[in-house]
Amino acid sequence: MDVESDIPLASDQQQQQKVKDVPQTKQKCRRARRKPALLKQMHSYWWNQQQRKDEDQNSAKTNHNWIPTHLWHAKRFHMSSPPIFSWSVPLLHANRGSRASLRLATSQTTPKCTIQDATWEIDGCAIVLRASQINSSSSPGEQAIEVLQSMLGRVADIKLSDNSITSGHLSVEGLIHEIDSFPAGLVGPGIFMFTPINDDAPSSEVCLLSIFVHPAIRLKVMTILTTLVESHHSDSDINLTISTEPYSLLRVRGTSSTATVADVLSFNWMDILPHGVNVNEVDHGTLLNRNVQVASSTDCTQSSNQVILKSHRPNRHHSHLPQNVACSGWDILCHPSIGNDLFQMLVRKGGSCAIGVAEDARAQLEASPPLPIFPRDYPDSAEGQSYWDGSSNDWTLIRSCIEGSWGRNNKLLRRSQREGCDEKVSTEEPETLELVTTGDASSRKTLRIHWSCLVSPKSDQSVIVVRGSFGVPFLQLLHGCGRLPSKVGSDNIAAQTRRPRRPVRSSNVAVHAPPLSKGEKEVHSKLCQQLKASLSLPALLRCEIFFEGKGSPSVGDFIYSFTSRDDSSNDDSSKSSDKESPLGLVVAGGFSPTRGRSYGVAFVSAAMFIDALDGTEHGMAKDEQMFLEVAIAKGLSSPRHLRRCALLSLLL
Repeated sequence: MDVESDIPLASDQQQQQKVKDVPQTKQKCRRARRKPALLKQMHSYWWNQQQRKDEDQNSAKTNHNWIPTHLWHAKRFHMSSPPIFSWSVPLLHANRGSRASLRLATSQTTPKCTIQDATWEIDGCAIVLRASQINSSSSPGEQAIEVLQSMLGRVADIKLSDNSITSGHLSVEGLIHEIDSFPAGLVGPGIFMFTPINDDAPSSEVCLLSIFVHPAIRLKVMTILTTLVESHHSDSDINLTISTEPYSLLRVRGTSSTATVADVLSFNWMDILPHGVNVNEVDHGTLLNRNVQVASSTDCTQSSNQVILKSHRPNRHHSHLPQNVACSGWDILCHPSIGNDLFQMLVRKGGSCAIGVAEDARAQLEASPPLPIFPRDYPDSAEGQSYWDGSSNDWTLIRSCIEGSWGRNNKLLRRSQREGCDEKVSTEEPETLELVTTGDASSRKTLRIHWSCLVSPKSDQSVIVVRGSFGVPFLQLLHGCGRLPSKVGSDNIAAQTRRPRRPVRSSNVAVHAPPLSKGEKEVHSKLCQQLKASLSLPALLRCEIFFEGKGSPSVGDFIYSFTSRDDSSNDDSSKSSDKESPLGLVVAGGFSPTRGRSYGVAFVSAAMFIDALDGTEHGMAKDEQMFLEVAIAKGLSSPRHLRRCALLSLLL
């Protein structure tokens, strides 16, 4: 007999009573599940530090995070779908292009500003290094700062010795490398700043260093910092811990950015700035703390109402130029719970115009000098290589956004399909397979650039980009390739007032620099050979190119150096032009409305740049600066008569 047959069956009434007593969990319909409040709560778990820590440990990349203003942007912007680096990102305004946003930011007749919710670019958090002193008898705070300086000195090219930085009044930007691998092993850029203490610990014994990095490199940076903290001496009086703090980032840029921020947040700049400091003359990275009251902050803690204002003036020495207006302004760092309300106040009350990734990249390219964009201008990093070789779907969509049309209709972002970007590779031009290949990505042809093939001699080593003071010798060689034209009659009063006999050439027009003497050429050639011999690593130089005549650069254009004017007119040289090695490649460019001409950003080989300067007769002078005249071509097989002349200068 079965065991189940011995159990008496319950009557129908008893079974119905049991069903009534059990609470029913009826599954909600799709309409109920997709309420805006529920969706916002579902996609806002990144605010929770413990859940973010669990995701970092599991290396989960399937989560779908929303920025605090996602519901507002989803109705007005082209959003990234599927998400980029686990974030739903506003890419481009649906009814306004990057050219229109640039006019709004730089207009003087109707001053306005732009606003961007860039929370996703810092991954919605800051990596916090907390250094606390165990033994209070030691020097308060100074030893903790020294430990952080020595630790970060192994991975970042920054200096935290300035008192204004350690006191939390100034932030600093730097590049993060692998441990003890400078100048190679670049990871990416980061922003470093000391933040105030919100707990009960005295500020003299505890210091907090916040690091903001891109979401593509955040986990790698945390791994590097964890390794450094674990290698810290256990017998030291300093206790180091790593954590994350949620933040929301709002970028306010444009002519009226300063007035708009003060009007919306209801304060006077004279009350928060030091005595005698003008708000238009503050340094880049200046930090100011304010407490704000918004609608959603009534039930929040006091720390949630605190707002950090960060001055953003990267080209402060060229702030008088109209090109730098669209990229100058203020960064607002706040808690994500009040990020949406602050954004709404800046849009409705302040009249700010919202922008996305495409408009922000356009404003940074318009700056003078152009600002670097991660990872496009960092080909020596792992993410930069992934950006240019087309191996990442996320970066492929970002490239479609940045390299697309500057108008309102961007066809590359309309239902862009990112699947199958590595299926087809065109091999129409065998000569370009080593340096540049063409592949189908996001329903369009994308150039894949391998920068290691550009350096001379070709090497399997990863390339490095010369930045900062390391590029001064190259700049000196460029300025020494010719003489600056002398101003005749500058001291003669009669010559200044006399009417010129011929039309006077404008000062912003480039002219051929007077050639060097025989002795000066020998000295310059010797310096070129010495600098080339000192190159121990394959290096690239970031450059800026200008078009004096017709033409506009595009991504993937080749840069060639002129050998001599006589050779350019021969038929034999035009036939063998396809055998020339390019000097570099253009990575961004277009027409600048503030400059009134076309320009672009390029990378050239450092060794080949020195060879082009050695004995050149194509030095150009303009505005008391020296440029190198180069030729821009659409491909390696482009004939000489179709190449366009441009001027090249270095960006350090």
